Amino acid sequence: MAEFQLIAHRGYPSRYPENTLVGFEQSIAVGARYLEADLQFSAQATPYLFHDRELDRLCGRAGQIHRLSDAQLSHCHPGYPSRFGDRFSDIDLLSLEAMVELLRRHPQVSLFLELKRTMTQVLSPSKSVARILPLLQEVRPQVILISFSIQLLQQARRQGWQRVAPVLTRWYQLAHREVLALEPEWVFLNRLRVPLGVGPGPKQGVPIVLYESSDIAQARQLADRGFHWLETDSIGEMLAAQRKSYEPEPYPRGGV
Repeated sequence: MAEFQLIAHRGYPSRYPENTLVGFEQSIAVGARYLEADLQFSAQATPYLFHDRELDRLCGRAGQIHRLSDAQLSHCHPGYPSRFGDRFSDIDLLSLEAMVELLRRHPQVSLFLELKRTMTQVLSPSKSVARILPLLQEVRPQVILISFSIQLLQQARRQGWQRVAPVLTRWYQLAHREVLALEPEWVFLNRLRVPLGVGPGPKQGVPIVLYESSDIAQARQLADRGFHWLETDSIGEMLAAQRKSYEPEPYPRGGV
């Protein structure tokens, strides 16, 4: 059975609101070694972990995170009310500083931090990267910057950040000159974009992270095809199922 690594996609969103401190803490508590999170700016260029451009799905109110001040965002609670009701109604947006502190307490954990393209609507690509890199220095070995924006990753490399991974939208982009020039440690791709029956192949030297699946049978099938990294919304259940699959079957009792 081929082995594979699991990444906690936005924390533990099947059980806790995504990109929140409680979600990441619980992911680590159940054994996650790899986390994935999304980063955006407020209108004041304060970095927060948040996925959507709009606030309505997670916060239950109108607005866009990059157009609101920090004071306005202090009243936004990403508790995902349509899924969790009022259970997490008092939860706060997670700052990058708080995420860094969590990583500092858990040096065994690595973070794939996605730089969202909305950042460049607040600052230029170069200034966006310059804004966040000093905040990450203390946990530099633990953080891999990922993005759909090749330009943001190019800026990160120019400013001395070596660990980068582009998020691709098509399979053929694996061979793009700009992607190869980044010398990425990983590349990310939606699993639905993988051609049927195709695997990485012997010439694919960079690991491919697929997203997202919470189906252990599907994860095993992908691993058998050569895809050994997978993001999941159900990190606890997937890790438990993975461990169970590696346990040796007990010998039958009695004689033959």
